[in-house]
Amino acid sequence: MHTKNNFDLVIIGGGCTGLSLANELSLLGKHSPQVLVLEQREAYVNDRTWCFWDIGDTKHRSACQTSWRTFQIKNKKTVNEYDCSSHPYLMLASNDFYKNTLDNIKANENIHLLMANEIYQDPIKIDHHWHIKTSTSSFTSSLVVDTRPRKNLKHTDSVLWQSFLGYEIKTNADVFDPEKMVLMDFDERFKNGLAFIYLLPTSKNQALIEYTIFSENFIPHQQIVPLIDEAMMRYTKGLPYELIRSEHGILPMGNKTRPQQLDSTYLFSGLFAGAARASSGYAFQRIQSWVKVCAESISNQAKLTPFPRDPWLMSFMDGLFLNVLKKNPDISASIFDTLFKKGDLNTVIKFMSDQAGTKDYLNIMKSLPAAPFLKSLPLYLIQKLLTK
Repeated sequence: MHTKNNFDLVIIGGGCTGLSLANELSLLGKHSPQVLVLEQREAYVNDRTWCFWDIGDTKHRSACQTSWRTFQIKNKKTVNEYDCSSHPYLMLASNDFYKNTLDNIKANENIHLLMANEIYQDPIKIDHHWHIKTSTSSFTSSLVVDTRPRKNLKHTDSVLWQSFLGYEIKTNADVFDPEKMVLMDFDERFKNGLAFIYLLPTSKNQALIEYTIFSENFIPHQQIVPLIDEAMMRYTKGLPYELIRSEHGILPMGNKTRPQQLDSTYLFSGLFAGAARASSGYAFQRIQSWVKVCAESISNQAKLTPFPRDPWLMSFMDGLFLNVLKKNPDISASIFDTLFKKGDLNTVIKFMSDQAGTKDYLNIMKSLPAAPFLKSLPLYLIQKLLTK
């Protein structure tokens, strides 16, 4: 029930997770609960990009303005090209995602978005309702979904971290092939983890170029600047370019899942609550799958549903894979290279998109170099047993 500042559900944070849940609830029309989304930013801008393979029930497919049916992997002086036309690689600009979700939210009078509102203290429960104070007002709610990132993160909170810095640029000359994207162009000179360039060309003279690092420590964007500047020189052939925008992020790979509140009416959600795939950092489609289930639960039972645990085999393989990358940074590039060379591409894509079955997992195992995985397996098994 909504009476001025009282709601059925308050979503703290209007990022990808928060907006996706509000969007899913907005599709219920007049049957939607009364929802308030609290977001601290003052406006939405084109600040990030989400990419994923078009497989299964791909959410927000229609909003993706760019896709590729061919991609390359570059390792040392070798370039391997792959046909992914069965499952094209899609790019969703945040501008398009924000427009779609915000339009749906605005069209539903039961969903309310309040910008420029920062929460100064954690919500408190009094008489079966959560009390939430922000920089401008106070609200109460029966349910709370908290999508805020964890505070005071330590390097040890995740097995590896994916740190990246990307530049979207426009050149005066045609230097890109918009039909082919580069999934991984490995930088063998980088020694503190696995580093590669990620090229997403949207036209012959425009592209998003990212420099990405998988490492034990998260890396601030200032340290990536000289690395991406060098990559820009190579991919633009030294020609001048206009910087349209930049994006930087640090994603957990194999993070410790945030423990939930004992009270089932308060739910932590987002990257540290199960959204991020351990072996890749991919999260967007996982979030979309979760919001559908959670929205149904809220609508039908007034209950919150946390992110589901990954299937045991997926969790085991992801953990072993990350353990091998962590212990063997010098051969990590060749591991990825071998996976795509020897593996069936559709199977690899299914594995990366959470769509793999037992047979697919077995085929992935056969595609990987055996020696480093067998060497890491005993210690990894011991770690798994000790953390049970």
